[in-house]
Amino acid sequence: MKILLVCGSIAQQSHTHAFLRFIEDLLKKQKVETVFWDLRTSPLPIALPEYHKDPLKNPDKTVQKFVRAVMDADGLVLGSPLYHGSYSGVLKNALDNLQYDALRNKPVAIVSNGSNIRNCTHPCSHLRLVVRAIYGYVLQSQIGTANEDYKVSKDGYILANEDLKERASRLVFELTAFTSFLKKNPINNN
Repeated sequence: MKILLVCGSIAQQSHTHAFLRFIEDLLKKQKVETVFWDLRTSPLPIALPEYHKDPLKNPDKTVQKFVRAVMDADGLVLGSPLYHGSYSGVLKNALDNLQYDALRNKPVAIVSNGSNIRNCTHPCSHLRLVVRAIYGYVLQSQIGTANEDYKVSKDGYILANEDLKERASRLVFELTAFTSFLKKNPINNN
């Protein structure tokens, strides 16, 4: 099983990045192969509509690599900070570089971070619509974190909220169980 984690934060110090790395560690403990795509260090150019039907024909090598990473993944974890009431534009652009059914038979976990608990899940709610539009199966569980859920270390942010650590474990269980099921029993092959 291979899970692609896509970080939609381009901040140097990122809560979203820290949370996705925490989830990646949980996946690795379950012996799941992971690929981490950081849109800060591997940015994608603006999506070009002429390649929507076949994004592998895009002349940009980074787009081709990203598309292949999505194709090779059995499931995904998408993470975004809250930007003006929704998810980040760089994550939207990454998804726009994919074809219309790029997530067919792929479970997708969604996580986000906001400055406070009141609005930290807005990116998740908006991402659900986009994931479904490109044929992904959004998990029932989603997690929104707030800045207060982290402590600061010399290496950056570290998830400190014990409840969220437990919820992340449940999210990973749901993702791996559903991914395993869909690998054996694809639902929509047409």
